[in-house]
Amino acid sequence: MFIDILLVLLIVLALVLYFSISMNYRSKSEKKQDEKMKQSLADEYIIDPETGIKLTLEEAESGHWVAHDNEFREITEDEISKLPYEEQQQVERALNHLRVNKQYSSRDHFENEDFDVLEKSITLSHYDDWSFSSLFSFDYGFIFSPAPETYVEHILTQPQLMLWLRINSIKGHYYFREKTKAEAFFDKLRSDDELHFDNYECFTFKKSFQIVQIKRIIDILVDFDGLEIELMDDNLFIKSLRLINKEDIIKFENILSTLHHVIKPFH
Repeated sequence: MFIDILLVLLIVLALVLYFSISMNYRSKSEKKQDEKMKQSLADEYIIDPETGIKLTLEEAESGHWVAHDNEFREITEDEISKLPYEEQQQVERALNHLRVNKQYSSRDHFENEDFDVLEKSITLSHYDDWSFSSLFSFDYGFIFSPAPETYVEHILTQPQLMLWLRINSIKGHYYFREKTKAEAFFDKLRSDDELHFDNYECFTFKKSFQIVQIKRIIDILVDFDGLEIELMDDNLFIKSLRLINKEDIIKFENILSTLHHVIKPFH
């Protein structure tokens, strides 16, 4: 009997020690991340991830500051390397590409009428919710970072990249996304899309008589993968589907360069 009790106590003690060690264990990458977080907190300033503005802790807490020439400046590699998460570093390296390019002008908000147009877009409204940051304007449009939210078991938010071009109106409304494997298979048997593409599914919300112009635009865009594409009257929306990165920014600039010969900018 005594031996049984002793055996039970030893098992309980072993379990307590195991869980204690497990709770305090940190992987090498987690320890590195913790160290960067401590270093970031120890600095005399922090970096606003949306604009690249360097703020003192007092300014960050107050919510009021004067940016002067600091607004939307390029963040140095040394500053980026101090950010605790690799995803943050990836985003800031990508945004630096926009910050240093003089064809883009930084903006802190959309005008009300512009925001109303975005709210009507299928590209953003088919998500449960969305927010945006890092807004830049150029000659005939905007490039910014939307963060779509999908309510499944919890909120999933990932800042992506979106291009909004103003074009001469197609007087219609079309939305395109990459086909699933099932859609690609059944479309080979019988396709009910108004416009047919091997890799993108077409959804028609309002038919247009400008089909030739639409097809010229979409023929270019379907050569790029991982996009949501929407034509809504005089608006062309193009959005990526992954965390913002420099590769996608360069992809969007290639799209802009190619589309320039096809679309007619709205004035």
